[in-house]
Amino acid sequence: MTDEDVKRAARTRAKILEGFARAERSLFTRPAPKSPRAQMKFLRTREKGSTKSLAARLCVSRKTVQRYLSGASSKPNKRLQAALVEETESEWQPQVRAQAR
Repeated sequence: MTDEDVKRAARTRAKILEGFARAERSLFTRPAPKSPRAQMKFLRTREKGSTKSLAARLCVSRKTVQRYLSGASSKPNKRLQAALVEETESEWQPQVRAQAR
């Protein structure tokens, strides 16, 4: 298998997985949290209230997580916004996602 074949297979696999993710998102019965503060609150509950583990999961400082939870900050940078969306969607309605699979 050549290097080009490996790259083509990886792109195909990524497209298939993205299609599955889109299909799962379309089955959600409730919309996922949209604002950064709501996303942080949701993810903190999934981390059992730990801001330290949430900060590690998002690759930011604990103080940054606390600022968003308190409402002191409201506009995350692009990297943090992408991480929030990705993590929220990956944790949102796990039972609905399991039934879809």
